This record gives sequence, C-alpha cells and structure tokens, in this order.
Amino acid sequence: MISFRIAASEAALAEPLITETEARLALGQSPLWVSDGLDAYGSALFKQHHRVETFPRTGKRGRPRRPKLVACPGLRYGQFVKLRDDKHHLIGFEKRAVYGDIPLSEVRTVCIERQNLNERHESRRLTRKTCAFSKKANWLARQLNFHQAYHNLVRLHRGLTLKTKVGQKIKRTPAQACGLTDHCWSLRELMCCKSYINH
Repeated sequence: MISFRIAASEAALAEPLITETEARLALGQSPLWVSDGLDAYGSALFKQHHRVETFPRTGKRGRPRRPKLVACPGLRYGQFVKLRDDKHHLIGFEKRAVYGDIPLSEVRTVCIERQNLNERHESRRLTRKTCAFSKKANWLARQLNFHQAYHNLVRLHRGLTLKTKVGQKIKRTPAQACGLTDHCWSLRELMCCKSYINH
C-alpha cells in the first residue's frame, strides 16, 4: 500500500495521489498505471508526463504547423471500464490502452479492488452504510495512516509467501518483500514506533 488520499471526489485526488505515489517509487521506475473509466487520472498523468512536439518547416506557402503536446514515450496508462445496463447491472467490461504500448492482458484492477475490499472489511470507518463513519477528515486520515502501517509492516500476506529450496514456506509482510525491514513487526512494536507521516 504505497499511498492514499482523502477527497470529496476522485477528480480532486487524482493529481496529488499520482504525485505522492511517484515520489515513493524507485528512481527511473516507470510503472503501468491502470484505473477505471474516470478521465481524471489520464488527465493528471498527461499533465505531469508530456512534451512539446514541434514540426519542421516544409518550405511551402502558408502558416506552419503548430507544436502540440504529446504524452512522453515512457508513460503507460490503461483503463478497465465496467459496462452496465440501465439498471446498473454489470454486463461486461472493456479494456483500453490510453497511453503507451500495453498488452491488454496486463490492464486489470483486481489488485486495487481486492485492497479496497480488505480495507472495508478491516476498517469500520470505511464500511458502507455505517454509523461508525469519521465525522472529521483528519481523524479518518489518522486511522488510514495506522491501517497503512499495519498492512505494510504487521499483516502477513499469503500472496507474498516465500518458498525455500528445502520446501519451507516463509510468510512475509509487504515491507519484508520490498526489503524495508528484516522481520514481521508485532502490533506492540508498531504502536511504540514514532511516526512523522503527515497527510
């Protein structure tokens, strides 16, 4: 779980979320960005990763062709759009490669959808139709900061299990898999650690 943002709409959080996520990636790393059909993410990515393409003069009469903005070659962005009927029942999906040469088989949102489901199950404040919602955004941010730390440092993930040559299975946290820590933290260790993260 790299980053999160709290905003009234997805359009308001797209640009700061992309900026914060890129700041935490390794230098020179160009990930594959995938979102739903909301155009806010595509616009924010294009705004941050574009260049001006100029055209040489042809020598012919008339006004020369104007320069235009084009996406950087390293930008890769696809959309996974759910198609619904008049009653909002899911009838299918469509995959789009918006920027870059992307195999459509790689365009999927299953990981983030699963992550959102985990958060709704593990955090009462994010449950739909609940009376336990946060009344103030800063308290929701504090709870989500704690959940992010718990998810990355304490919670063992079955998908990150490491199999040794002997056949032994070692369960790991995301922080262990990324090399940020050498052990699975206990909840006590997490609660006693001073945090300076501010959202």
